[in-house]
Amino acid sequence: MSSDPIRYCSVGEVSRIGASAHYLRLGPYGFLLDAGLDPQAEAEFSVPDYERIKNEPVHAILITHAHLDHIGSLPVAIRYFPRARVYMTPATADLTEHMLRHHLYVSEKKARERRIKFEPLYTDTYLESIRYLYQSFDYGVPFPLHGSGDKQLRFTFYDAGHILGSAGVLIEWRGRRFFYTGNTRRSAQFLLRGGKYPRQVDVLITEATYGADEAAEKTSMRKEVARFARLVAERLRFGGIVLIPVFALGRTQEMLTLLQRLRMQDRLPAVPIYLTGFGLQINRIYDRLLHKIYPQYNHGTLRSMLFGRLKPGQRIQGPAVLLSTSGMMIPGSPSYGFARELAAEARNGIFFVGYADPETPGGLFQQGHLDRLKSMLGLEKIAARIERFYFSAHSHRRELLQMIAGMKPSQILLTHGEPQALHWMEQAIRRQMEEADVFIPRKGRWYELLNGPIGTTR
Repeated sequence: MSSDPIRYCSVGEVSRIGASAHYLRLGPYGFLLDAGLDPQAEAEFSVPDYERIKNEPVHAILITHAHLDHIGSLPVAIRYFPRARVYMTPATADLTEHMLRHHLYVSEKKARERRIKFEPLYTDTYLESIRYLYQSFDYGVPFPLHGSGDKQLRFTFYDAGHILGSAGVLIEWRGRRFFYTGNTRRSAQFLLRGGKYPRQVDVLITEATYGADEAAEKTSMRKEVARFARLVAERLRFGGIVLIPVFALGRTQEMLTLLQRLRMQDRLPAVPIYLTGFGLQINRIYDRLLHKIYPQYNHGTLRSMLFGRLKPGQRIQGPAVLLSTSGMMIPGSPSYGFARELAAEARNGIFFVGYADPETPGGLFQQGHLDRLKSMLGLEKIAARIERFYFSAHSHRRELLQMIAGMKPSQILLTHGEPQALHWMEQAIRRQMEEADVFIPRKGRWYELLNGPIGTTR
């Protein structure tokens, strides 16, 4: 084996969700895995610490999926590393352009509303100029580092089951196999099938989002759907409005599919379903691209669903269901505004269907911190029914353990999780795979891989 160094450094967040970016050095080659931003931070503080690797080679930037915490700083990364190839799946390439443009629009709008100077990380013109850099490859198709001529180096995307186009990345180099999961879901959702994984790897870099969530692993999808249908129908019988905060990309399409299915099964009354925000545009992309991945998908399914679009300032009357961004109910988002309107009435419901950072309003609702929320929302009381459903696009912790065991890695780096989640996963892996070397990296630290136990190098 070569004595060339194999090193890893997380230049983005590890022990929280946001600004994912990992640097992997394989001998003479360097790769950046994802280029996210922290949507809750101010512009200059939201990006990964690319200064940490500015003197390292970056031959390719590999993007796993198009959520902002994985692509939001891609224009910045390209500015730092202009010679790097940019690889992603075809669907992610399409979605990335739309997501980055929408983020720029929302950021400008927020700055105007707050009457502060806006200094964007990138411009529309710059986004247009970097589009040609994106090179896309389908799942399961190995591809080389273009221009290298190295036949011992290749990449393969695996369906991650998270959102449209999401992928895990397998990097093979000189007989070694490195796999980065990105965000992944092992079992099927309402619209997407479950993730696929390589059988044997040497080093695994994996998410641990739901590592601390015991309840998520203890409920079945069938039971959770039944509970959801029962509680939504209950609110609607009372004449209430059910607010479902969703991410525009992924949760919106999955929940529309579920609601339509329940209506067709007569498990929900035929009340209006409203959709706000950017999700409508993402629906069109799903309809255009999903059938290329799943041939059985009926082109135009999402567009054919019966739902209304709320206009700014429009008020709705119950009974109704309202899907609204953002999923974490970030202040200033449509879902945050609707929560202020709906939370005080007992007939209404606010139902969460995905992950929310504990410090966001969505996270506070899920944890039951109602006193903080009353102050934040300017309400005297919160009487609406608050529920959380385990319809996440992430694997729960037992699924993650099954995934890891199936790949048989000798070294495991745990990322993308709150500290409690990371530490639960670390201990569980140690019990399950006694010979595996499992580690929680720290942001900005260098770690040497496949040369004894994972250790800090500098």
